[in-house]
Amino acid sequence: MLIKKDVAIIGAGVGGMSAAIYLARTRYTFEIFEKSAIGGKLNIINKIENYPGVKDVSGFDLAMDFINQLKSLNVSINNTEILKVEKKGNFYKLFSKKDTYLVKCVIIATGMSVHKLGLPNEDKFIGKGISYCATCDGYFAKNKTVLLYGDEDRAYIEGLFLAGIVGKLYFVHDKKIEKTENYEKLIKYKNVIEIPNYKICAYNGNENLESVTIKQSNKEKTFDVSMVFPLGKETPMDYLYSELNLKIEKNFIVTDDECKTNLDGIYAVGDIRKKKLKQVVTAASDGAIAATTIVKYLINFKENDESK
Repeated sequence: MLIKKDVAIIGAGVGGMSAAIYLARTRYTFEIFEKSAIGGKLNIINKIENYPGVKDVSGFDLAMDFINQLKSLNVSINNTEILKVEKKGNFYKLFSKKDTYLVKCVIIATGMSVHKLGLPNEDKFIGKGISYCATCDGYFAKNKTVLLYGDEDRAYIEGLFLAGIVGKLYFVHDKKIEKTENYEKLIKYKNVIEIPNYKICAYNGNENLESVTIKQSNKEKTFDVSMVFPLGKETPMDYLYSELNLKIEKNFIVTDDECKTNLDGIYAVGDIRKKKLKQVVTAASDGAIAATTIVKYLINFKENDESK
C-alpha cells in the first residue's frame, strides 16, 4: 500500500519526538517511525540533572514524559521498520516490509549506537558505574576516581571535561591512538594518569561497578573506580541514507544551522548530526528547529511529474 504524508520522522529519540511535538501543532501530516526502543539513548541514562526545568529524572522516565506528551497530541509512534529511503523527483519514498510511504520531507533521527565491549557484567553496570557519555554523567563522579577508555578525539574532548571535575582520571587506550591537540591537552592534566597499550578486560562489582581490570598481553591491572567511560567509536545508524549522497564527515551528517542537509527536504537531528555538543537538550532543540524549518519549506513546496 502507498501511504502519503507530508513528513516522515525516522527515529523516536529526543530529536525525533521533539520534531513530532512541533509538527503536531501544524496542519501538516507526518509519521514518526521507531523500530526499537522509544527514547533511544535515554533508555541507558540512569539520571539526568541538566535538562532545564527538571531537577533530576531518569532517562526512562523522561522518555515516558515525551511519549505521554505525544499521546496528548494524538500522535502515535509507528514501530514499522523503514528499510530504505530513495529520492523520487522532489519527493522521497520510504520502504518497509508491508507499505511504501511517499513524503515531501524526511527527518533523520536515527542516532548513533554506542560501542559496547561485549564483556560480562557490561549491561548490568550500565547506569551503575558504566556510562557512554562523560558530559552527561561525569558530574556524578565529581572528586572521585574514574577510568576513561578511548583512542579518538571524541574521547579526549570528554576526557577534558572529566579532568576538570574528577579527583583522578585513569586514561587507558590501546595501541593505535589518534594524537590530536585535545589529546596533548588531556595528558598535561596533573590528575590524569595515562596508561597506553591496554584494553579493558573485566568490569567488577556486585550491585554497582567497583573496579575495572585492564590487560596487556599477559599483564593485568585492576583499579578501584567509581565510574568508567568506554568511549570507543560510535556507529552511525546509516543503513537508511547510505544511498542518498548526503554530505558526511566522520560518520555524522553535515547540516546547516537549520538542520538542513545538502539535499532539499532532508533534515538531520540529534546524535547523527555533526555538531559540537550532543546532549538531551541539544537534541530537543534540533527537533524544534527542523520542524519549524520544514513548515517554511512545505509552504513553498511544488510537486513535479517525476514524483508520481
